[in-house]
Amino acid sequence: MTQTITQPEAARMIRESNGKLFSVTFVKRKDGSLRRMVARVAPKGGWKTGVTGQGMPYNPSDHYLIPLREFVTDPNRGQRGRVCNLNTSFKSIPVDGIVELRTGGKVFTVIPVSSRPSPF
Repeated sequence: MTQTITQPEAARMIRESNGKLFSVTFVKRKDGSLRRMVARVAPKGGWKTGVTGQGMPYNPSDHYLIPLREFVTDPNRGQRGRVCNLNTSFKSIPVDGIVELRTGGKVFTVIPVSSRPSPF
């Protein structure tokens, strides 16, 4: 059974997941297609990782984004696959594009709100 929540509630649940894996389905801003990913927030080592080691050049909340670390399932592990820490990348998802959230063994259908709340 799915529960219905709003986009700001979904964003709060993602931010409060404390590094646990979750699945999120959202609409990409670039081309409007649906995208599903398994990810977590607050990755080990923080956000100052990557190519330059400098971190992000912008504040994600100014653009209504949530920065995540995406985990890719390994297709060589059978039908269900398994989460592979080696195949990860840093992504940001738009809060106003979230349509479904799966966390803590529960499925949440996310409904949009008429206006964006303040990112603060």
